[in-house]
Amino acid sequence: MSKIVVVGGGAAGLELVTRLGRRFSRRGEHEVVLVEPASHHYWKPRLHEIAAGTFDNELDAVSYLQHSYCNQYRYVQASMADLNRENKSIEIRNSDGQLSTLHYDYLVIAVGAVSNDFKTEGVSEHCLFLDSADQAQQAWEQINPLLKADGQRHISIVGAGATGVELAAELAKVSQKLKRYRHDADLKITLVEASDRVLPAGPACMSQKVLNSLVQHGVDVKTNTRVNRAEKGKLVTDQGDVLTADLQLWAAGIKCAPWLASLDGLETNRLNQLKVDSTLRTTLDDSIFVIGDSAECPQPDGGFVTPRAQAANQAAGHLARQLRRLLNGKSMMPFIFNDGGMVIAVGHNYAVGSLMNNKLIVRGRFVRNLYDTIFRLHQQILFGWGRVAALVVLKRVKASLNPFYKHNIS
Repeated sequence: MSKIVVVGGGAAGLELVTRLGRRFSRRGEHEVVLVEPASHHYWKPRLHEIAAGTFDNELDAVSYLQHSYCNQYRYVQASMADLNRENKSIEIRNSDGQLSTLHYDYLVIAVGAVSNDFKTEGVSEHCLFLDSADQAQQAWEQINPLLKADGQRHISIVGAGATGVELAAELAKVSQKLKRYRHDADLKITLVEASDRVLPAGPACMSQKVLNSLVQHGVDVKTNTRVNRAEKGKLVTDQGDVLTADLQLWAAGIKCAPWLASLDGLETNRLNQLKVDSTLRTTLDDSIFVIGDSAECPQPDGGFVTPRAQAANQAAGHLARQLRRLLNGKSMMPFIFNDGGMVIAVGHNYAVGSLMNNKLIVRGRFVRNLYDTIFRLHQQILFGWGRVAALVVLKRVKASLNPFYKHNIS
C-alpha cells in the first residue's frame, strides 16, 4: 500500500485527489492525502468575480472537509514548509503555526503560481493581488465601499492578461448595473498594459475584439505603458505620467513562490517553477511530481506547457492515469498538452474565444455560456453530472429572484 500526498488544492490538485480517492481509497488499495491551507476551493479563473462581488459562494465554492469525506481522501489543513527527500517526508505548518511531519511514497506538488511584480518599487505595499480567494475577498472589501460611494471613484488595474481583462470588464458591468438601481456611484476603471495590446499571449485578432468590448464598457485601456513605481493612491509610469486611483490592483505576469526554489535541491527555473521531465516527474527525484503552473514541463516541439487552467486540468487527469500505471508496475506515458483555445469573459453576458489553433475567433453570449461550461466541466469531475445539473438549476432560479449585484447597496 502506497501513500500519495498532494500539496495544493487548486484546480489541478483537487481534481487529482478526487480521481485518486475514488479509484484507490474506497478500495483500501492506497492512501491519498491532500495538504491545503485553505478551507474552501475556488476555481482560480473566477477569482475576479469574488473581487467584483458577483461570485456565488453558496453554490460555487467547495468545502475541502466535505469533499474529502465524499471522495475518500484525507484532507490536512496546512501548508508545506520543507522537504526531506532522503526520508521521503514533508514538513507542514497548520494555521496555528505548529509544525509536523508527513511521510509519503509519492509526492505531487500542485501549488500554482502568483502574480509577478517584477520587483517594481512600491507594488507590494500599495497594490492588491488576486492570487487566492482570500486576496480576492480583501479586494472586494475595499471595492465594495467604492461602489456604494456617491460620485466618481477610480480603480487602476495593472496587467491586461486574462485576469486583468476579466476583472476590469466585471467591475465595469457591476458599475453599469448599479446605475439601473438609481445608485449614484460611478466607477472609472483604468487598465494598464506594458505590451502593445491587451491579451499579449493571445492572438492579435482576439485582442482587438476584447479591446473593443472593454472600450464599450467604458474601461480606459492604456497599452505600451509600463509602471515604474507604485505609491499610495497613484502609479508612476516610465514616461513620468501619474495615474491616480482610489484602489490599485496588480495582475501582471506570473511566478512561483520563492520557497519552491529551496526544496532540498530540486531544480527550478528563473520563475521558481520546478523542472520536470515529460512524465511530470521532477528531474532529480522519481518519487516527486509537479503539475499545474508550478511545473516547467517540456513538450515534443521543444517548448513548455503554458501556465493556463486547461493545462493544469489536463495534467491532473493525465497524472491520475499514470500513477495508476506506475502502481501497477507499468511504465509512465509522457504528458502532451492539447491546446483547446482560449475563452475570456468580458462582462457577465459576453465573452471572446479563440478556437482551432486560433483560426476561429468567436464572441457573444453563446461564448460566455461556453466559458461557464468549462467551469461546469471542472465541477463535473469533482461532483458528477447529477449534482452539477442541480447546481445549474438552483443558480438559474436564484438569479431570477436576485439582482445581478448580490451585495447590500443601501
